Amino acid sequence: MTRRILVALGVFFLASHASAQSLDLFTKTTTEVAPGVYSYGAFSARSLFVVTSDGVITTDPVSAKNAADMRAAIAEVTDQPVKYVVYSHQHWDHVLGGQIFKDEGATFISHEKCIPHFARHPNDELVMPDQTVTGDHDLTLGDKTLKLMYFGHNHGDCMLVMQVDGTDVLYINDLVTPYSVGLGFMPDYDPGEWLRTLLELEARDDWTQFIGGHGIPVAPKDAMVQRRRYMEALMAAVRDGIESGQRLEELYDTIELAEEFREMRGYKTHIRRGAERIYHYYTMGW
Repeated sequence: MTRRILVALGVFFLASHASAQSLDLFTKTTTEVAPGVYSYGAFSARSLFVVTSDGVITTDPVSAKNAADMRAAIAEVTDQPVKYVVYSHQHWDHVLGGQIFKDEGATFISHEKCIPHFARHPNDELVMPDQTVTGDHDLTLGDKTLKLMYFGHNHGDCMLVMQVDGTDVLYINDLVTPYSVGLGFMPDYDPGEWLRTLLELEARDDWTQFIGGHGIPVAPKDAMVQRRRYMEALMAAVRDGIESGQRLEELYDTIELAEEFREMRGYKTHIRRGAERIYHYYTMGW
């Protein structure tokens, strides 16, 4: 099945199933999105792994169970060892459970700004990074280079966006969940910087599709454009409400966006939580 067909099926699937209850959140699949580049996981959590001539690079183990399942999926593709594990950011729903790869001898990598988060919130299931990067970094193994790209503060302060050099696919964890609203009330993300990052990514002409940290195996760039436009609309609506004198409780009860955004997965659940977060962004500076 071609990537184009997979994307089209994914769009149809989401459009036809508006609620989380109607989605198969947990069946894991392996999808080759470029030569040697794989999207692995389920709708609930998704990672990237890259098969090179000298071993495997993987990202975000998610949990001990997911890491074991991913290791088995890798073994179905190649008998090469896992040499590197790269954390996309600091949140536990993506970085826990990597001990199986550490036992295999893998080197763990994150952005340096993840380290204070890991130290402040220790977890027995977290493998601490062996190496850190401070900005953009090329991780070369065998015949492939995984580009680690840092865009500053957005969904936290240590997010890395990734791309295998020479491919048109990005791995973008949590900044975009295809055709979904997301956001919510997490205090460590910066809405303005998140929007800036999406605009910078959108302006790049070296990619046409992406793997998200949740959702379908691969999605077209248009799914990011939709998320960017949703954020812009939400921020404008909240700002307008504040300027008209609405208090948080009034805004929370009345916020509504255009019809084009209401079909996005999670809209009814997250629109008010997102509005509350944006309200504090404009009124409290955080």
